[in-house]
This record gives sequence, C-alpha cells and structure tokens, in this order.
Amino acid sequence: MKIDNGPLQTPQAPAFTGGRAGGPPDKVPAAAGRFFLPFCFMLLLLITAGCPRPPGPVERPPVTTFDTSKLKERSDFWRDFQCKFRLRVDSQTAKFSSRAIIFVEGQNSVRFETFTPFGQTAALYVFNKTGPELLIPSQKVIFTARRQETLVHEFLGINLPVDIFSSILTASTPPEEIDHMESRFDAGARRLVWNGEGKYLEWQISPANSPALQGAFVRSGEFEGRVTYDPPVAVSKEALPDKIRISSKEWSMEVLVEELKPTSQFPPSTFSMPNLPDMRKVDLDTIK
Repeated sequence: MKIDNGPLQTPQAPAFTGGRAGGPPDKVPAAAGRFFLPFCFMLLLLITAGCPRPPGPVERPPVTTFDTSKLKERSDFWRDFQCKFRLRVDSQTAKFSSRAIIFVEGQNSVRFETFTPFGQTAALYVFNKTGPELLIPSQKVIFTARRQETLVHEFLGINLPVDIFSSILTASTPPEEIDHMESRFDAGARRLVWNGEGKYLEWQISPANSPALQGAFVRSGEFEGRVTYDPPVAVSKEALPDKIRISSKEWSMEVLVEELKPTSQFPPSTFSMPNLPDMRKVDLDTIK
C-alpha cells in the first residue's frame, strides 16, 4: 500500500540575514571598514568640488589718513620766495640751458628771468594784476597774451603753467588744496591727491618714518607730466630741493637749484616790465 506524502516540497533557501541562519549577523571585516571610510570621504570631496561656491566678501584697501600739518607749514613758509637755478630744456622746438632767477609773491605776482652766458637778460617774464608779459631784448619785442601758457611756450618752448612751476620749485602745494586732498596708501607708497578746478595733482610720499616728497604727477590745462626730486625733499618746511626733473610726452626739463629762500618784501619794480625805448608790443592771441 502506497502512502501519499502530499505535494512535493522544494527546499527553500533561508533568507539572507547577513549571517548564518538563525544566528547573529556577521561582522564586516576590518579591512573592508578601512577601505569604506576613505572612499566615502573622497566621494564627498568630488561632489562638493563641482558645486559653485558663493563669492567671498570683497576686500577693500584700508582707509588711511596722513597728517598734513607739515605740508601746510611748508606751503605758508614758501608763499613768497626767490630762487636761483640752472635750467635745461629739451623740446621739439627748443633746446637750451641757462641760468635763471624767479621771484614769487603769492599767486598773483611772478618775475621769471633767464640770462645769456655774459649775464645779460635773455628773456623776462612778468605776471602781475594787469596780466602776463614777455620781454625778449634781442628782438626788441614785448609779447602779450591772455593765457600765461601762451607766453611760456614762446619763452621756453613748453606748455608748463607758471604757477605749477613755482609749486614744483618749492615742493609745496597751495593751502586751499591741502585741506581737500585725499590720502591713499597702496603698493607700499603714500599718495596725496587733489582733483578739482581743472587740475589734478598727485604727490608721491616715501613711506619712511620721516616722510619725504619723491615726486608728483600733474595735469593742468594742456600740461600733463611727472616731477621727480633727486634726492626726495623732506616734508619739513626748511628742506630744499636739489635736482628736479620735469617731463611730459613732448619735452623734458632739468632744474638744478642753487639758492632758494623765503622773502618777505620785494622792491615795487620787481613785478613790473621795465620801460625800454624802441620796444614794440606783439599780441600773440591775434597772430595765432
């Protein structure tokens, strides 16, 4: 007699539990753990490297100040002065060297004279309340013009304003500009900047403990050029320039200061054109 055991039962594999059937899960081998953590770390780096980062804060150069009191003292000290110097000019229209002297009283009176090798007047520029004039004795001509630069160009072959030249000679700045100068410090150099009334002036000051004027960049009217002091001029009011170089795209000038001193009083005739016989006047504004 056959015995019916029911449907054929197919043996089933035990469910995977991570260990032996009916027992606790197997532990992950130590070598696999050491590999898994560095792998996750590298994966995280790859993911974050591809994500755009928010821009960082913009760093602005620190705002610095400069004590301009010594510059003001210097400006007052050299308001009225006289200077003897050697002058050499190299331009497209003129090349010459000469001894010269200049007298300055404030901003409204200037006498600028150059001399021949024999000590005679080669050219005389005078500026006063009535305006600028230029005397050339060898030509027996007194030139006039509305603008100072017109006469200076006829005189020296350059477009340097006389008031700028006066400031360069004394390494000083008008007081009204000092109060409105902006102090900057970049690339290890101090700069004092004035920008206004058609003029841009930038003094370069050495960063030493005893500050000195190294030079300047100036733009005024038709003139744009650089000034260099050799050696730099101390900011203290009594310090004197020695050698001065002024250059633009069209010309260069070298000044060797022989004597510079403040002057409190000038003779009345200093800023007047001498009355010479047989002199004719030529207005440069009407012929140019």
